[in-house]
Amino acid sequence: MREEPETRSTEAGPQPGTSVGVIVPYDFALDRELWRWVPDTSSLHVTRTPFVASPVTADQARAINDPEPVRRATRDLLVPEPGVVAFSCTSGSFVDGVRGEDALITVMAEAGAPRAITTTGALVTACTALGVDRIAVVTPYVDDLTSKLEAFLAAYGIATVHSVGLGLLGQIWRVSHSEVVRAVREADRPDAEAVFISCTNLSTYDVIARLEQDLGKPVLTANQVTMWAALGTAGHAAVGPGQALISCALPDGGRPVLRVVPEPPPDDCAAGEDTDEPTSVMPVLHKVRVRLPDESGALARLTAAVAGAGGNILSLSVHGQDSRSVVDELLVGGTVTGDRLREVILGAVGGSGPDAVLVVAADPHELVDAPTRALDLAVQSRGRDGGDDGLLQGLAALLQADEVVAVPERPHDDDHLLALPAPSGNWLAARREWAPFTVTESARAEAFLRAATASPRLGGYDIVLPTGEELSAGAATGDEVVELDALLRTCLAGLPGEHEMIDWTAADLRSVLLPPGGGCLTVRTGDGTLVGLASALAADELDPTAAAEPILLVHPLYRGLRLGRWLRRKFAEYLTA
Repeated sequence: MREEPETRSTEAGPQPGTSVGVIVPYDFALDRELWRWVPDTSSLHVTRTPFVASPVTADQARAINDPEPVRRATRDLLVPEPGVVAFSCTSGSFVDGVRGEDALITVMAEAGAPRAITTTGALVTACTALGVDRIAVVTPYVDDLTSKLEAFLAAYGIATVHSVGLGLLGQIWRVSHSEVVRAVREADRPDAEAVFISCTNLSTYDVIARLEQDLGKPVLTANQVTMWAALGTAGHAAVGPGQALISCALPDGGRPVLRVVPEPPPDDCAAGEDTDEPTSVMPVLHKVRVRLPDESGALARLTAAVAGAGGNILSLSVHGQDSRSVVDELLVGGTVTGDRLREVILGAVGGSGPDAVLVVAADPHELVDAPTRALDLAVQSRGRDGGDDGLLQGLAALLQADEVVAVPERPHDDDHLLALPAPSGNWLAARREWAPFTVTESARAEAFLRAATASPRLGGYDIVLPTGEELSAGAATGDEVVELDALLRTCLAGLPGEHEMIDWTAADLRSVLLPPGGGCLTVRTGDGTLVGLASALAADELDPTAAAEPILLVHPLYRGLRLGRWLRRKFAEYLTA
């Protein structure tokens, strides 16, 4: 009997080394989005970490990046012989800082990955490819996780000029494109060179190109940078029409270059401890304050001394002190220790007294320039309730004070205590042991309080109704969410239909009060009750060129009094003013 020749399909599977292995969290819901960046010449092999009963917090991120599950997941991906294994989780790769991300890479490599990347490492690589070191950040996280991302980026010299967190604890994949667009526009700042949208469970592919066209800058997303870096490592170009990053080549080496690591070394690796094996010195970030004579050449001697000690000056500001001296503050990165830095500076510029040269560990958030930081803190303080509490927190961050407390009477001033009057009638007392306050810091604090407590400017339009009642109109502040909810329900209650089935979120109401690129006027009675509102919403949040749609609300008790006609006219004047 003749044996039939074996037939084989002309369609072969991926060749060894050309595909990408992907480790995603157990709750990942966007497999299809990952594939949209993949060219026909490559393929994905996806596996998940074990289930964890936890909300989206730092604890969940640490459970996802636990070494043993990551090791097992890596081995599960090796049979198809991928060219690279990607740990595709943003929070899981930044939650433990630079050392944590390095440890993830090591675990995957030891498990057999030919090459390994992480989402946050890919973000830093993407910023390097684009020449970006100042970004705005959008996250779905609570504030604690967002802060850890900012600290991770600062370790690589990437400053976060502004961030917006959605505060979600789960089901992140349900966030709509319009919510993503709204958050990006809220986070963007003129001095941000790019915007990053964090979390691989946030759908972004369809908004990137439109946002880049609208903002005039690159928009990076977690899934995008992961696929771009992984495919580039495997020798492929990602697919993403209209996305700035996709046209960039992967930098040589593929791994990000560490510029500043603001993390202290582990206790068991403290300086001076004898070990059998050589240890590498990790870069750190120092804050240096030096009292200098106000004379020519003093600053040149200081900077030369820092450079000679191996320090890298990342920022410098001059504080006025008195007629004969100034205080220079520097942020210095490098492997030089604080004691060595102080010794070298004292030798170069002289000086005496405990405050002549001060060197302390720096917070990476201080890499954001002082004016931007002060403005952000003022805005955040205005948004907090609770009397002086917001001002206390804002001042403490602005002055890097050990504490700021409210006291009923003015305390006695000394070099390490700064007293400022609070709007409530109390005094705010800031104390800082590590360095005395300067004249410049006192002026900054006073300006901060003025900005944080200034009354918002309103439109100031007034109307007297035929009934003789006086109403006033003013610009919305965004704090009227509860009032707007009540007004909407009152207006709908008088209309036919099953309006009780209609619902909305606080974010929906806030978008009416603070529409992107538009404005909103509120109308109030003499006792402050909200009885009318006019707003302009974008017809299509994905299309910034679409004409705005006006929204007009008038309380049922105030209809028929020509209030709507007056409000429509005044709102048009307000928008063109």
